[in-house]
Amino acid sequence: MSRCGRFEAEGLSLLEQGLPLDEHFATCPDCLAARAAYERLRVEIAALGAEDEPPVGWQARVWERLDQRRERRRLRWPGWRGWIVPAAVGVAASLATLFLIRPPEPRPPSLRVEVQAGTTVRRGGEAQPGDLLRLTAATGGARHAELRVYRNDTELVLRCSTDRPCSRRGDEVRAAVLLDAVGRYQTLLMRAEKPLPSPVSDLEKDTSAALAAGADVRLGTEIVVR
Repeated sequence: MSRCGRFEAEGLSLLEQGLPLDEHFATCPDCLAARAAYERLRVEIAALGAEDEPPVGWQARVWERLDQRRERRRLRWPGWRGWIVPAAVGVAASLATLFLIRPPEPRPPSLRVEVQAGTTVRRGGEAQPGDLLRLTAATGGARHAELRVYRNDTELVLRCSTDRPCSRRGDEVRAAVLLDAVGRYQTLLMRAEKPLPSPVSDLEKDTSAALAAGADVRLGTEIVVR
């Protein structure tokens, strides 16, 4: 029994153009299964790092194979009713081509702050000396980005981008810093297209200098260590 191939023949093109799908694609089991495979592959490709580059000349080779495949199907199965959903490898190759041609948009900038409990005896739910502060930021595709942490608004205890204790993969920057003393720890993400100015003073003056240089400054959660 032949299977419906309208999703590959029509649905992918409509989605790429931002056009709506008709009612058939919401009720046809074959098209729903093909679209689910498409969505899974989209998520996997979006998770690839920025350094994952395709081989040189891949576009011409892929388009040549796709043209050959379409010509063979046109001669063998005239019209969309004769098309069949290809094997999983064929689907993966076609969908990968679409997404590699149009890379996924970077995630909106954000800063997530978490406190990991240390080995000391807990005194309630507040942060304590010895806990670990973990930061995870999405840079929104900015060329330059830094994670910073100021203690009591005057002491810079963390500033990094790609060097330890920071690590950057694609548009995500992670860091961890030990909360080794009581006080207020203010977290922030700085991002810009040009190099960020170096810190010279306290939280207020450093952020003012960054803003004056055209940077975007996002304050994260303030952690109070008692």
